Amino acid sequence: MKKEKLLLKTRIKQGAIQGLFFAIAMEVWYYFDGDSFSIWRFLFHGTFFGFFMALTFRYKVRKEKK
Repeated sequence: MKKEKLLLKTRIKQGAIQGLFFAIAMEVWYYFDGDSFSIWRFLFHGTFFGFFMALTFRYKVRKEKK
């Protein structure tokens, strides 16, 4: 298998999308737990989760053709 680096633009898009979905999921969790919506908590979850996911998925793995 061959590792290829993803473009920075692609990593930023993927991180933003993953962070957004994680932040929405966490706010739904807090809503059903009885807490109110907090924009700061939403931004914190989205930003940090998206950042760490962008760092984690730095490479794309491709199978080598035989």
